[in-house]
Amino acid sequence: MTKLIQTLLLLLSITAATSSQAAENEIAQLPIWQVLEFEQKAFWATARSRLEVLPVDGKPNVWALDVVSSVVDNSEKLQLMFDPATGGLLTRTRISSGKEQRMKSYKYETDFILRERSNSPADPNVPPDKWPVTNQKWVEYPATRGDTIVTSPYMLMLIASQLRAQGPGNTREVLVNTDLNFYRVKLTSGNGIAVTADINVIGGDAVSGKRDTLAVSIQANPEGKLEDDDDFSLLGLEGDIIILFDRTTGLPLQIRGLAPRIGSTEINLKSATMRAAP
Repeated sequence: MTKLIQTLLLLLSITAATSSQAAENEIAQLPIWQVLEFEQKAFWATARSRLEVLPVDGKPNVWALDVVSSVVDNSEKLQLMFDPATGGLLTRTRISSGKEQRMKSYKYETDFILRERSNSPADPNVPPDKWPVTNQKWVEYPATRGDTIVTSPYMLMLIASQLRAQGPGNTREVLVNTDLNFYRVKLTSGNGIAVTADINVIGGDAVSGKRDTLAVSIQANPEGKLEDDDDFSLLGLEGDIIILFDRTTGLPLQIRGLAPRIGSTEINLKSATMRAAP
């Protein structure tokens, strides 16, 4: 861990001396942004991630987070349906493409998660929701779950954004389900450091130059025994993760953490589409 990240964690621990739980069960409203596009360049490869949050037509109590990520010849598409009142997941689908296409889907029931795996058939015209199911598994929640909501790594972007809006000194805990594993994740808001940004903002003024930030740290620990290899990450980053939010616009300018085989890495926001006024 770099000295910079250590300094940020120290600042976060100081500013989180008092913790507010007022919004623990409330995402409250759609974020000010509709689309975020991140980019990370390393050696010969460029990794890109696009996140979009929209309300679901005809379902006032359901929102969708769509994610598209790519690096070299591999890509994945995710759709997460979630409860906006809590940030808890309702369903999740992930389609990955590389040497082959496959889909994993998760349905978050009250007492278990129904996990299904499907493989792409020979006919490329068959839509993913018609792919044959090749594996089905019922995943039990950890016995220590209690009333803690269950969500996913990508949803931490929304939860961190809400925590940032509450100001320094707030914390929240959630359970994150990856594939078969669960992690207890603690988010802590605090003061950040100035970062250099160069962001194309659609529907708003460009964000560039040195920007003051607020920070949200994300620390994940396995909840019980891991059922598979350790697989917690956010946009490919592992370890202690810090999201730096612009103090003026609230946009997540940068995400810092550890990247496999690279070490300390930062992923920068390259473009943002602001949400149109209702």
